[in-house]
Amino acid sequence: MASFGQNESLLKLKTFQRLIVDEASQILEPQLIGLLTRFRHFILIGDHRQLPAVTTQRPETTVVADTDLNGIGLHDLRESYFERLYRRCQEQGWHWAYGRLGYQGRMHADIMDFPNRYFYDGLLQTLNAAPDSPQHRPLDYTLPGLDPTLEHIFAQKRVVFLPVEQAESLSSQKTSLAEAAMTVRIITAFKAIWAANDRVWHPEKTLGVITPWRAQIAQIRECLTVAGLDPDAITIDTVERYQGGARDIILISTCTHSAFQLESLVNLNKEGVDRKLNVALTRAREHLIMLGNAHVLGSDERYKAFIGQYHTAL
Repeated sequence: MASFGQNESLLKLKTFQRLIVDEASQILEPQLIGLLTRFRHFILIGDHRQLPAVTTQRPETTVVADTDLNGIGLHDLRESYFERLYRRCQEQGWHWAYGRLGYQGRMHADIMDFPNRYFYDGLLQTLNAAPDSPQHRPLDYTLPGLDPTLEHIFAQKRVVFLPVEQAESLSSQKTSLAEAAMTVRIITAFKAIWAANDRVWHPEKTLGVITPWRAQIAQIRECLTVAGLDPDAITIDTVERYQGGARDIILISTCTHSAFQLESLVNLNKEGVDRKLNVALTRAREHLIMLGNAHVLGSDERYKAFIGQYHTAL
């Protein structure tokens, strides 16, 4: 969008009938609405239940108080035109003007189950329904026995919540040595499982780590180095950097010690969908492991539900 907006002279050379905008839910309305008027038809493609456009303004400065604008659903300038138009179509019954894709080809059905029920109203289906397809195939590993406890867990479950509590932590602390150490242990276990089953370990597709704080990224990298693992061979980053990407195995180090930090972790849209959690959970193809303090995370209804379903004791 940015590059097209800087080359509007193209529209003087040629008339285009239709504009197709991908990832439209991440474009703010002021950045898009002027361009749409230059075309007879437009199609917006996006998912407003995943991460929105990044804005630096405080919420109180983006509130729209004009009653006429409120009447067409415009209440907050931080909201994308895609989300407002989608909601407007539903409110007005304009069913001819919008549609929903119901098939996904990334996640195994076991990983899809939670986000499907809590974020997508149960409307998602796997692209391939065959029992022997990658999206439905049961787990069948030869276990090397390097870390029997973790290996047996991962051989039986694709989605796991492992409770990890820091021995000592401040409520404002943005690192967890215990979660970083467990992350290294999990990575080591999966590398051994992959090797025992003659699977190629590929840094760009096999495993990724998602964590909310830069300090925890540094902590995990340090622990990997101490364990003799190359931290540059694994992508360790925030959920914002992972949107649009995927890995066979996703580890989520929540590193949350207080209600204040949990509030920063949760990002709800108007439908009550936690967009950050949705993106984090839907990055995994084959395995999804979340680490965190069950007591703190459990004060949020979505994390509480996830923990209740996937809690696994070591």
